[in-house]
Amino acid sequence: MWLRLASCFTLLLGLGCGAAAETLQARCKVDRTIDLGTTPNKVERWSEEIRSRPEHDWVFVYDLALGRLCQVTPEDICMLTSETLTANAAGDLKGATTAFSSGETGNLTLSPSRGNWIYQSKLKQTLGKAGDCTLSPADRQQEALLFRDPARDIDLLCAGRLNVEAQILQSLGNDPTGGEQYRADTLAQAQNIMAVAVALLDRTGNRGYTRDASLLAAQMESEAYAQRSEAERRNGFLECEARLQALNR
Repeated sequence: MWLRLASCFTLLLGLGCGAAAETLQARCKVDRTIDLGTTPNKVERWSEEIRSRPEHDWVFVYDLALGRLCQVTPEDICMLTSETLTANAAGDLKGATTAFSSGETGNLTLSPSRGNWIYQSKLKQTLGKAGDCTLSPADRQQEALLFRDPARDIDLLCAGRLNVEAQILQSLGNDPTGGEQYRADTLAQAQNIMAVAVALLDRTGNRGYTRDASLLAAQMESEAYAQRSEAERRNGFLECEARLQALNR
């Protein structure tokens, strides 16, 4: 297990060392983009080969009770956010959006019942036709991003858990009764695990959490993890191992 986790370590550093029913994910395909600044309007249609690849989907997570929407990127960043999400009588969702980093504004309309959507920023439209969006419950990580809740963020939870595992290894490595090579290998593993924990913490810097809130969430998970049974800790560790493998793909 430790060897598999250590193999994740190098790759991870390269990255940048139960959902409630009303919190939903809409995974949407792009049908075409339209440049409204040209006459006639320039239309670019996406090929079926590109549309078939999930990495090109636009993934919207939203909660009408909260009035908020987040376009989630594969890096777990809210690339577009809306704080004004509402639904009309027909169930169509509308909201003004702000782009991450650039601050560029836009408008989004999403029709869950028909599966079509349109996003416009300045004179560019990106849209999908009927049936291009599929709905499902949001997962825990998507909820963490939408609600800006670090206590649900898998990277912060795993940072806390790996901190405990590193401390356990460090204690074993410092035990003078162990052989010299065993102690050296164990201490090296502890350092690697701690480096992974720090890298996971660093990944959350653009998710809308304050640094203090992120550190507190990781610390609280550390304390709770240390008190769990061996079976519970193993399950938690396996979840983090799966997370690291997913990040490395």
